[in-house]
Amino acid sequence: MKRWLISVLILACFPALAVEPVTVVTYADIAVYLDRQAAAQVESLDEARLSAQVSATVQRIPVRPGQTVAAGELLLELDPADFQIQVNAARARLEGADAALDMARLRVERARRLAPQNFVSEDQLLEAETRYRQAQAEHEGARQELISAELALDRTRIIAPFAAVLTERLIGVGALAAPGTPLLELVAVDELEVVAGISPEMADGLTAAESVHFESGGRSEPVALLRLAPVLTRGGRNRQARLGFVAASLPAGSEGRIRWTDPRPSLPAQFIVQRHGQLGVMLLADDGSAEFLPLPEADAGRPHLLDLPGDTQLIDDGRRRVSPGQRVRIR
Repeated sequence: MKRWLISVLILACFPALAVEPVTVVTYADIAVYLDRQAAAQVESLDEARLSAQVSATVQRIPVRPGQTVAAGELLLELDPADFQIQVNAARARLEGADAALDMARLRVERARRLAPQNFVSEDQLLEAETRYRQAQAEHEGARQELISAELALDRTRIIAPFAAVLTERLIGVGALAAPGTPLLELVAVDELEVVAGISPEMADGLTAAESVHFESGGRSEPVALLRLAPVLTRGGRNRQARLGFVAASLPAGSEGRIRWTDPRPSLPAQFIVQRHGQLGVMLLADDGSAEFLPLPEADAGRPHLLDLPGDTQLIDDGRRRVSPGQRVRIR
């Protein structure tokens, strides 16, 4: 009787010595893999507002808003009459410069042949060579004027720089377009990316995910991670992720969500307990006692990413009763 009373008193004074019956599970058996999601939208890499580079009247706009155009297709034409005149005049000046250059070349060649026999003075040879160089410079100037005039003429035709959809016409036929006047707006149809803001704690899981899908308007399309910015955005404090469509794409401007499964194991919320004001998980130590592993970044009621060996033993039934260091009996 005295031994029994002594044992009761010892256990009452030192509860850590009491053997608590518990059950244990391995981390591999209870780990969960979280489904993740983030708001996202489809953006076009190429969006352009085309402007006039020369001053002329709008003569023709063969495309309509909402129409898909190919790269190199004519979108708008300005009145080319004045610029064609400039091209014709520049060509005429170049032809005159050609003739003057040919004459100067013949004269300098003749002077060089006659100079050794003293039929041409040194001053006459120098004058012929000077006129030849002047003719060369005038010819080059006329050639550059023609190039400039032809470039201005080419600028009366506004060509699609890439395959796109014409989203807006900003000017009408008959209006005068000055340099810098916005004419048309285009959005590329091929260069599309899905853009999403990813919180830092989800970034590694997205990088390692086997598959990611973009969901919008009842559709779900597979996407692949292209780039994950190494810096945080100023407003949302997220990392910007850019993903590309694997097969079919959705139109630019589509809003939805990207979804993926984080391949990193997480501790289920019910295994997170509190001891001495700290959150953590109760493990079975090698010596058969309960061991408390603090989880400083854990949140009560939420699964917690935890990198543990799969054969780590966690206390299941009895985890809320045992104390750190207390002997336990597996039942």
